Amino acid sequence: MSLTEELSLQTRRSLLSRLRDHDDGESWQTFFDRYWRLLYSVARRAGLDDVDAQDVVQDTVVAVAREIPRFRYDPERGSFKQWLFRILRRRVSDHFRKLYRQPAHAGISPETLEETGHADAIVMRDGMSLSDAWDQEWERSVLDAAIAQVRAQANPKHFQVFDYCVLKEWPVAKVASTLGMNAAQVYLARHRVSQSVKRAARRIEGERLKGRIV
Repeated sequence: MSLTEELSLQTRRSLLSRLRDHDDGESWQTFFDRYWRLLYSVARRAGLDDVDAQDVVQDTVVAVAREIPRFRYDPERGSFKQWLFRILRRRVSDHFRKLYRQPAHAGISPETLEETGHADAIVMRDGMSLSDAWDQEWERSVLDAAIAQVRAQANPKHFQVFDYCVLKEWPVAKVASTLGMNAAQVYLARHRVSQSVKRAARRIEGERLKGRIV
């Protein structure tokens, strides 16, 4: 690992600690950039419209700022992922209670939310629970970050192969013809980039669970 990479890693790992300084605007912007879409997507899947989902994102970030001084990673108590979900879950519940309404697809009432104390009673349109939707969106967020990381480092033509084959699901013959490659070259490039994405996703997942890379 180069000195630049080591310094970059140290910076990312210290970001969660730096969030304890509410005046550190750069760190808070980094946090927002990493997580707003994840929070927004789960809120939308819970049945909220665009404006309400944005409110939940804002309320969640404010709650994180309030609670971050007490967060310490402890495997026995749970990961950063679980900690952040608990905050989001409360904000979703609070929002439904505040508006005295419910998503049309969920057979619950504001009173039910009061009794359960959280949003687990909410069922997504696809039948998932809020926690299942969170897991799915978290995984998607990690994968997106891994792809972006590999895109910046990979051979551009090889990444094009991955983009066409895996992300756009083009047949190998079409990819080979478009890029002037033979099938064997396409298969090899796709495999190499796919493996790089998987390795990057594992690294990012491990760091984010500990609250290191936000």
